[in-house]
Parts: sequence; structure tokens; C-alpha cells
Amino acid sequence: EEKAKNCNVLKVNNPILTNTDLLKIKSMKVEGFKVAVVPITYYKNTKLERAIERLYVEVDRCYREGANILILSDRGVDENHVAMPSLLAVSALNQHLVKTKKRTSVALILESGEPRDVHDFATLLGYGACAINPYLAQETIVALIEDRQLDKDFHVAVDDYNAAILHGIVKIASKMGISTLQSY
Repeated sequence: EEKAKNCNVLKVNNPILTNTDLLKIKSMKVEGFKVAVVPITYYKNTKLERAIERLYVEVDRCYREGANILILSDRGVDENHVAMPSLLAVSALNQHLVKTKKRTSVALILESGEPRDVHDFATLLGYGACAINPYLAQETIVALIEDRQLDKDFHVAVDDYNAAILHGIVKIASKMGISTLQSY
């Protein structure tokens, strides 16, 4: 139905989220929004194809329970668990949601240590991620500051990194003739 309450949108100013931004989204208690964290890790002896099928089942369960913001997270990698390639997880899940006619009802946010450069972010956004939290890149910035290899405040350094990534994405989009991120 066309009602104002069916058109709630979470607005983010930058699709590259800091750890703080992601924490705010995870702990959000706003009517009309329900957040679910879905792991994109799997047991190392499991076939990737079966892990993706398990991801579909988990996402469908979260959707039935009312989640409309899904955070795909690769945190939890250890000696027994490996992470799916983030681009594969995002694109496969995006296609699954399109096939099951749920894509317009769900936002995908990626929490991953994998994306580092502009191309990684551009492809992830192009394949269906709404926002990305590159926690490993941000933790690397912290390590560089602690080792005194980078002489900046942490927040300034992370903002500079995020701005550089966003500038690169805008440059790619402008060369393609795209003016909005949703068109990407």
C-alpha cells in the first residue's frame, strides 16, 4: 500500500561507514527498522555452495522475523571458520532477494575486512551493498597511528580514508555518466 509509513528510509551521508556508524545502526531502536546481523563465515570443511545456500536460509529467516536492514558480517573468522568472498556473498544474496521479490524491502550493509581500495568498494556497491564498513582498513589506520607511522588523530585519519574512497567512487561513477549511487 502507498502509505508514508511504508516509505521509511535510513539516510547515510557516506556509504563507507565507520565502526561507530555501524554500531549506531546495529543498536538502532527506531520504529519501522529492524536490524539483523547475518554471518558470512562458514566452517572450513563445508563447500562454498552449501554455505551460500545456508546464507539464503538465514536471510529468509531474518526477513520473516521482520528485519529490513541486514548486516552481512565476516567477523568471527578463526582456525575453523573462513569468510566467504564479500563480493560473492553480496552479489549472490542480492540475486536471491531479487528472485524471491524481497530486494526492495531489505537493505544490505557489509561489515568486512576484505575491501581496501576504491575498486573493491565500487564493485560491492554495484553488486548490491547499500553501505560498507571496512573494519580492517580502519583498524590498520589505528595500528599505523599507534606505531607512529601516521601522525594524525584517529578520527581525522579515518575520515580522510573514507573521503578518499568516496572521491574515487564518485570519479568512477562520473566517468560512467551516473549521478546517484542508486544508479550504480
